[in-house]
Amino acid sequence: MTDLDLADLPIDPELDGVLRLAVMLTGAGQAVINLLDGSWQYQLARTGSGWSRSPRHESLCQTAARSRVTVAVGDASAVPAFAGNPWVDGRRGHVRLYASTPLQVAGVIVGTLCVHDDTPGDLTGAHIAALEDLAALVVVLLQRRRTDRSADQAQSFFGEAYARLSRTQAFSRALLEALPVGVVAADADGQVTYFNRVSRQWHGHDEPAGEAARVAPADIPTAYDLFASDGVTPLSAGQVPLLRAFEEGRVLDAEIVIRAHGAQARLVTCSASRVMGDDGEVLGAVVAMADVTSQRKMEQQLRTAALHDGLTGLPNRTLLMDRLTHALHSATRQGTQVAVLYCDLDRFKAVNDHHGHAVGDEVLITAAGYLRQAVRPGDTVARLGGDEFVLLCPGMRSWQQADTIADRVRGAFTAPVLSTHGTHTIGISVGVAISGTDSSPDTLLSSADRAMYTAKRSRRDLPTPRRG
Repeated sequence: MTDLDLADLPIDPELDGVLRLAVMLTGAGQAVINLLDGSWQYQLARTGSGWSRSPRHESLCQTAARSRVTVAVGDASAVPAFAGNPWVDGRRGHVRLYASTPLQVAGVIVGTLCVHDDTPGDLTGAHIAALEDLAALVVVLLQRRRTDRSADQAQSFFGEAYARLSRTQAFSRALLEALPVGVVAADADGQVTYFNRVSRQWHGHDEPAGEAARVAPADIPTAYDLFASDGVTPLSAGQVPLLRAFEEGRVLDAEIVIRAHGAQARLVTCSASRVMGDDGEVLGAVVAMADVTSQRKMEQQLRTAALHDGLTGLPNRTLLMDRLTHALHSATRQGTQVAVLYCDLDRFKAVNDHHGHAVGDEVLITAAGYLRQAVRPGDTVARLGGDEFVLLCPGMRSWQQADTIADRVRGAFTAPVLSTHGTHTIGISVGVAISGTDSSPDTLLSSADRAMYTAKRSRRDLPTPRRG
């Protein structure tokens, strides 16, 4: 670091601004730029209070510096590599939430940008990406400082102060405009005064940064079409994360929906902080917002894929057993019974053999539709695989109710089933089981399965069953 002329880097308003953004974007209590030089680590505090020095062998950030990748842990005291460190075990500090990303200047790892907190937490992928973006900005500033150092030292005191102020303001504007997250700020009265480029796009505004019309706190939800995470329930002023920060100090990972006029709804996660002056005066509040619409959609798709049959869209065995477990618990409380109808298509193998699996898939999709129409609202139709389906019917009070549903199912398959290849004559075998006081999901499903094969064996036109 000495060779790179960074050892005596003074506190820089631009670097201090990056640290404040790191705290705001990640929700951590502290952000620090660590510079590593020989056997020492130099720390620039988030508050810009000045340098401090500590032995390098005590540094948590050595791990990120050595590995050259971002290191993040939710609770450092629970990680063996960190638990005995003096910054964790109480000798120097009580770090719990911790993340650090390396700073590389001219091909050399000179230090790290890290965030930490005294309480455990969780940093998402979006948080880590934001930290790495800010680390890249720190590197640019350090490199520029090396280039401009001689010229800066030659300026007079007042010239330097003016140049720093101009650079800081320009840098702050450029940084806020370039960030891939939305940033909105309010003054001490709670009136919205600033949108960055991303936030303007999300809210449907096209005015340049800094020229957004002032909006009173009570008018914010309706002025910007803000809703709860369900996308339906309008937010009140007291639920807006930016305004909550005035009362709560900090708001982390609050999810809301922004729906600009004529635009698609956007789900965003918000972290907001109250901004305080050096004298303790409230200056305003700022909120950073990350778009998680695609992420949540993908998560929902993954959940759906994990719990539903890919061909018919019906619940699969996993979801069926979960619903059956809940249905049995409810039946015990309500004094009712649960019926399980195990269904197997007759003559379906001939469809696959003679016409191919594509036609067989069409028949299965049609069969799934017949089953949905035969059950009551609130019943579950699941596909276990192949041509086997299960109907879950809670709220039963007699065998007759279950038999009525079974008769409707059989009746639905009396007519030929259509496909693009023509019509197919198939039937369906149904086995019925009713829960008792000692029934479990597995025993009830097995009972219905056995009953179905008993019914199938009684059909003279069907082959010998595969299992008894």
